[in-house]
Amino acid sequence: MKRALLLFSLSTTLLWPSTLFSQNTSNTFSYTFLFIDGKTKEELSLKIQPPYFRIDRPKELFSIIYNEREDSFVGLEHRDGRYWKFYWPQIQKAVQKTKESSYKIKSDPFTDPIEQSIEEVLNPPLSTHYGRFEPFNPPPQIPWEQSSLTRNSSYGELSQWIAKNTEGQSVCWLGSFSASEMQHWDQSIGKLRKVCQILSFLLGEYAWPPKALDLWSSLPKNLGIPVETYWRQENKSLQLFLIRKELLSNTTWIEPPKNYMIEELPLLEEYKNE
Repeated sequence: MKRALLLFSLSTTLLWPSTLFSQNTSNTFSYTFLFIDGKTKEELSLKIQPPYFRIDRPKELFSIIYNEREDSFVGLEHRDGRYWKFYWPQIQKAVQKTKESSYKIKSDPFTDPIEQSIEEVLNPPLSTHYGRFEPFNPPPQIPWEQSSLTRNSSYGELSQWIAKNTEGQSVCWLGSFSASEMQHWDQSIGKLRKVCQILSFLLGEYAWPPKALDLWSSLPKNLGIPVETYWRQENKSLQLFLIRKELLSNTTWIEPPKNYMIEELPLLEEYKNE
């Protein structure tokens, strides 16, 4: 359990590039979701202020901060008052020094090597298309269809969208917010997905439910923010509800607390030393 926390906290801090949003962006939004997996409930929080992005998982006592401008990650381990930091370009460069690592960079980390032929393993494609340079697999092309159902909520009127051609029915209820906020949300989801895939590849853990990111990234743009998301996975029903939305007035969350101690990431040493 502790190892899992360490893995997640490693992923905690990421730096977000300024190219993602307009320089005129001044609002900082915080979205808190309730994730329900069977009888398990957990709050997940997402903060967005270009070039920074942060995920908080209070139940697991860890946070992730990403700075896209520097392409850096910071992981906060709140249980121990410690944090880690690494730069994705540095890891990329170091890992290319061996044939095995170079292959891992250029291949889809979610493909089981057992399912590949010996020719594919020994002669990986040179193209970095959707390899580790642009992690990792492309957003899924899921067709969505708007139903005739609408209903009121604390976030205004919600419209129902149903995903087609998925295993089990996936449903999103979208709330209409300001045009600028919805644009920021749409742009952030692709980066959130990239960040989580990098962390999964390096550390073996996801910081956000991956299926939810697949669904969100495939939704039509500029239609709203998912207030409720439902999907099935491994014969289970999963749900993600927006329970709180805030406009933050400060940026103290973009850095580790001053009393936290920095530590090396032993799980990343194999990449740094190659």
